[in-house]
Amino acid sequence: MVKLIDIISPIYQELLEKCARRKISVNLDFQNLHTAIDDEEAVSKFFATEIKRAFKMCDAGDKITISQSTNADGKNRLSVKNSSKETLDSATVEKLREQGYEIRARFGYDTIITLVV
Repeated sequence: MVKLIDIISPIYQELLEKCARRKISVNLDFQNLHTAIDDEEAVSKFFATEIKRAFKMCDAGDKITISQSTNADGKNRLSVKNSSKETLDSATVEKLREQGYEIRARFGYDTIITLVV
């Protein structure tokens, strides 16, 4: 079984380089990077897709936060948050919800996309 750190490390390193060029801040907020991940493919796809989406939405001065927390029931909440002033359109929000993601996207506030595994 793979650990979360094995999935996130290469993604994070690439994101740091891209964000440095565009002056976008990157934050990590992980409770436990050594959390075992059962579905490596789903988690890798989630982070790759949602970090790319956040990066495209952000401008200089914005912030991307990648986070992980564990619920009381032992499930992991993996999130990508961005502080872009641009928000997701309703069709994209519905499509993401159909895929099982939790979305918080409001104009003027952060956009947070979460996968619970």
